[in-house]
This record gives sequence, structure tokens and C-alpha cells, in this order.
Amino acid sequence: MFIKTASRFVGRTAAAGSLLSLGPSMLGSRARSQPKAPTPEPLIQPPERRSANGILDATITAAPGPVQLGDHAFTGLLYNGAYVPPTLRARLGDTLRITFRNNLTSGLDRPGYVGPICTGAGTPSNLHFHGMSVSPEGSSDNVFVHVQPGETFQYQVRIPASGRQGPGLFWYHPHAHGFVNDQILAGMSGALVVDGIDQRFPLLHGLPERFFLIKHVKLADESEIVPINGQINPAVAMRSGEMQFWRIAHIGASDFYKFRVEGVPLYIVATDGHALSQPRKMTEFFIGPGERIDAIAVGPPAGEYPMRTISFQNEAWRPPEPVLQLAVINSSGLSPSAALEDEILRQRVTGSHWIDDVRAAPIARSRTLSYSRTADRKVFMIDGRIIDEARTDQTVKLGDTEEWTVVNTDQQYHSFHIHQTPFLVTEVGGVSWSDDSRRDTFSVPPATDQGPGVLKVVIPFTDPVIVGRFVYHCHAVDHEDKGMMGVIDVVA
Repeated sequence: MFIKTASRFVGRTAAAGSLLSLGPSMLGSRARSQPKAPTPEPLIQPPERRSANGILDATITAAPGPVQLGDHAFTGLLYNGAYVPPTLRARLGDTLRITFRNNLTSGLDRPGYVGPICTGAGTPSNLHFHGMSVSPEGSSDNVFVHVQPGETFQYQVRIPASGRQGPGLFWYHPHAHGFVNDQILAGMSGALVVDGIDQRFPLLHGLPERFFLIKHVKLADESEIVPINGQINPAVAMRSGEMQFWRIAHIGASDFYKFRVEGVPLYIVATDGHALSQPRKMTEFFIGPGERIDAIAVGPPAGEYPMRTISFQNEAWRPPEPVLQLAVINSSGLSPSAALEDEILRQRVTGSHWIDDVRAAPIARSRTLSYSRTADRKVFMIDGRIIDEARTDQTVKLGDTEEWTVVNTDQQYHSFHIHQTPFLVTEVGGVSWSDDSRRDTFSVPPATDQGPGVLKVVIPFTDPVIVGRFVYHCHAVDHEDKGMMGVIDVVA
């Protein structure tokens, strides 16, 4: 997600997601619907599963199950029978001991099926702990483990007590190549929190916590709906002047959204689970699949305020993305004090701020990745080839910091995501980018008639825990499934 003003993008194609970068809202539409509940129901928070005595012990079963989203009922692919599965909550130094069962054994392609467009059940799956700086090997965050239907796998993921992994908002989802998009679309994703961010920003301590978990569902008739916490257009109650801690995560498959909350400023404290040095006030955001925002929201004067998307051009050959209402904020009480904003903006992060080390590190090597696809959009490639999990595409020495340039030759948004280590964004769309936080996923602007879209990032391969083989890819996971992924090996 991008949280930077766009004044420097005037006169050229804007960087992906920069604020106001696309000019006035475009009101074109495409085949996407968003049913609006007649009377918005209160936003429901997802259930939680917390660690105890240093262990988060849980069983996660993937299986077909019924889903009801507004007026739409269908059979999804679910974790523990829930479209919004438990949020896993742990602390630094804990171990995630997750028993994963693949019960995707009942066919979904029977006559009359009107659920998500899926390959169906009877497919392999696994778990990926997105954004976590943990080991990629063995029974840890190893995406090369494919759990076949009817099989069980025991994950043991140790969260470092210190080092590069900090507290923040992450998520878990399947990562068996070729099946990721369909499984996430059908419901298989959930939030993962490493608690303790209130120690980085003490102002957060005791604030009401609200999760906004964004998914999207493609139905057999090609229509699409975008629920939050499994609800269509839910209502969020606030008191004027009340501070709430909003945790916004795009845990859907492939769509990109530009959105705003009318009249409700957000003060960003972290992106992709990594704290900023100080809160930053924002009103509009661009968020791609896999990206997260942690923010303080302040209740506005009494009234009703919509959270809705803003139309923008994604794929050049299609109409602009339509405006969708995602939720409504209902505020009550007296007007907030202007001094509250000053108090929020005065906050400074406590503890070490690793981003300064990344900025200062010498660049050991520069690499360029080229994103492309075939004309029929059936094959997506990095450097002219599709993923081969047996092949190593990049070999990096532990301790090095590298600069990677992602060149997007396609006329649609892609994204860059790398496992195990976050990165620093330094340039977007040919314009220098001064960021105050690290990311693990970032949207890459599309190519135009002026040339390809370009993203530059600085990646620190300095954390000993990440030694091993893992992957980097576009996190529009339909593109990943069609080949847009590579394998990296970090060697000591």
C-alpha cells in the first residue's frame, strides 16, 4: 500500500497507489457487483487463537464448506469450516505448532454449482506465514512442502525472540503452486498477529482494536463481491473523538483497491507489520493483495461516513475499476478536539528502527527482474520463464544487502513480494520514494505507451534465520499460479 502524496507525479503516469495519483475519480464500471445490505450489520471481529506458555497450538483443517455472503450462498474452501478463520495471536519468542490437515477431497464441479470459480477440491495445499522473518526450511515456513488430499503436516514455526522479526500484522494462506488463487478466492486465508506493537507506540495500549480483513469472491457468473470480515457493507460504531486501532489487511487473492473513508482520517503507524518512526496522517490508500495497514482512526463528528473504493485504471484493456462501498462508519457524540491530532502526530516509535540500518548498508549487488506475459494472458513470467520449484533463480550471500529493480512490461498492476525478509522501497514509476517503513509486498505500476512500470527496492539478506530456499513473486496470485514466481537461495 502506498502512503505518500502524489504531487510529484503530475504530468506523467503516476506510481502505483500514490495518493491522488490518478486524478479525478473515473466512474466506469466492469462486471463486478457489490450487494449492499439493506441495513448494515455491526462489524463482527474474527475469532482468535492465542499462544500459551510460549506455544500457539492449533489444528487448521482445509475442507469444503458452506458460505453465506449477503444474498450469496455457495460452497467455499475453508479453514476449520469458517470463511473468516481464527486470527492467530502469538508473541516474539513463541512457537507456532500448527497441525495442517488437507481434507479437500469432495468435488466442487458438480452440476448446478454456483460458488467461486475453483479448480475444485482434491488438490494439494499447505500453509505460508506471510511476512514473517522465520526459517524457510524443514517444518517451518516451507512453501515447497505440498500436503496432498487426506494428508496431515505438522508445522513448527519458531518466531525469533529478537532480531529482525518484530510485532505486527501478518497473515496465513495456502502456497501450493498452481492452486493458490482458487483456494484463497474460495476462502482460505486468515490473519496472524505478533503482539507487542503497543510497546512500540504506547498510545495504542488499551485502544479498541478493529480488524478489517478484505477478501473478494468471484462467482460463476463472473460477478464479484468484496466482503470485510465476511460481511457485506458492515457498520462500524465510533464515538466522536474516540481513538480506535484499525488493522486493515488485504487477505484476498488478486485485486487491487484504491480507497478512502470519507471524513475519517487515519494515522498510519505500521505497514506490512513494520512500524513507522512516527504516525502519518493519510486520507486515501492503494492496497494490493497481501498488503496491510495499521492505523489510529479518530471518530469524526456525529454522522454516517462511507468507506468506499475510488475508481482507477488497472488493466488497460478493460474499463476502470468501479466504485464499491465496503463499510459505513456510524459516529455519535460531540465533535472531537483538534488537540487530539497533535497528540497522535507527536508520538515517536520506541526501540530500534532497523530501517536506518537498511538505508545505510552498502549495496553488494544489483539485480533486475522483468515481468511479462503471453498475449492470451495464460502464462505470466519473470525474466522470460515460468517458475520451476526445482530450479534456483537467484543465489544470495547471507549478510549482503542488494538492490532489485522490477520492470513491469505488462499494462496492468502487478506486485512484488519476497518471503522471509522485508525490503525498503526507494523508487516507484521512475520517481524517488522516501519511505519510513519496510514492506514485504508492494504494487508495481503498469506499463504505458511511455515505457514499462518500474519499482526499485533495497533488500537486506542479513538475518541468519532466513538461510535457505524460498520464493519471490507477484502477489496477484492468479499471476503467480500462471508462472510469475522465482526461487532464491540465501547461503551462509
